[in-house]
Amino acid sequence: MKQSKFLKVLCGAAAAAMLLSACGGTAGSSAATDSTAADTATTDTAAASGTTLTYWSMWNSTEGQAKVIQEAADAYEAKTGIKINIEWKGRDVKNLIGAALDAGEQIDFFDQDYVFISQQCGKYCADLTEMNAASGLEDHTFPVLLETAKSYTDGVLKVIPYQPYTSGVWYNKAMFEAAGIEKVPETFDELLDVCAKLKESGVNPMTCDQGDGTALLMGFQLGRYIGQDALVETIDNKSWADVPEVKKAAEDIYSLFSNGYMSEYAPANYPDGENELGYEESAMLLQASWVPNEVVQNTGAQIDWGFFPWPAVEGGVDGTEAAMVGAQGFGIVDKSEHKQEAYDFIMSVVTGEYDLKMAQSVSSIPADTDNTEWPTAVAGAEPYFKEMTKSYLWAVGLQKNADYKDYIQEAINQLCKMEINPDEFVSQLASM
Repeated sequence: MKQSKFLKVLCGAAAAAMLLSACGGTAGSSAATDSTAADTATTDTAAASGTTLTYWSMWNSTEGQAKVIQEAADAYEAKTGIKINIEWKGRDVKNLIGAALDAGEQIDFFDQDYVFISQQCGKYCADLTEMNAASGLEDHTFPVLLETAKSYTDGVLKVIPYQPYTSGVWYNKAMFEAAGIEKVPETFDELLDVCAKLKESGVNPMTCDQGDGTALLMGFQLGRYIGQDALVETIDNKSWADVPEVKKAAEDIYSLFSNGYMSEYAPANYPDGENELGYEESAMLLQASWVPNEVVQNTGAQIDWGFFPWPAVEGGVDGTEAAMVGAQGFGIVDKSEHKQEAYDFIMSVVTGEYDLKMAQSVSSIPADTDNTEWPTAVAGAEPYFKEMTKSYLWAVGLQKNADYKDYIQEAINQLCKMEINPDEFVSQLASM
């Protein structure tokens, strides 16, 4: 593993030896400036011994991510004397953190989706620019994650990404092989051909859950035609009838259902749709990279997973370089008196040993680019992920406008249930 500035600073500090172990590095020679920095780190950490940091976590204590974080916290305390008091809030942390900080609750750091932290909680979070420069975080992180995070906070990084995720089509390799499919589709027309072969082989080509699942289908298809910015502008301006690609995208998605390429149960109630892959009833699902782990947890299935990005469309502005590329993230509260200690602990989680343990425990993408062995379930996404340079919001922004997202979602669900046709879909959105 290459040695970053982060490791050079901490490897010389006995009180921070746990962080060295977490990063999987080995001590080496360092310049005089690094020795001085190490001495400072040792002094600062020793002075902080006996300190307690409060961390509000998005995980429940029984989840795989939580178990790894707790292990890292125990090791951090054993080596530094600094206790991490973890309050397992679960996903409700998103609804609780702002009010708690406004009320003066003593919280040192918290985690949630990194877009949420950047957009909704940036005013509470510390500027991490200097600490990142000193630690060498950029040497360990996918550039698209940092650049996307900065884009939400005027170029300032206020969140540390971890447990990256992406979106695309997850499929059962055995079903593809049985249907004689040797190449994954790169265009929507090729996807239709793949669907036809799978249907002929006796399996449901695709499935989806209603809500987020159907929103992803429409978001990606329309996003491929016009791009995310134009999609969001269409929503904000209510110009659905003036954008011909809206009807084209609706026709494409409608065809998946009308041709019988979707499961008869689709769109299903979550998680029934994705579970169809676990029960080997359907071959493909457009979703995020947490799906393989969810399917295993829900069904106990052992699937040889394949992956490909949502295909390009003829005449479209976006191709497979554009996807939902995101991560969970840690935010350090600006009012915390222990920002450096919080940062040091977080770095032990998002790099090295504990990052790899987290990826392995829940079949997720490693955050540390030095951890090059991805879990088997998501390994198919690795070559594509490294080529993804354009980051989409969830559902390519279809859910971004709070005033219209429920109305849009209902129209999409009706289209996918074939309760309305593409012309009626456009008219319904144009009248909102």
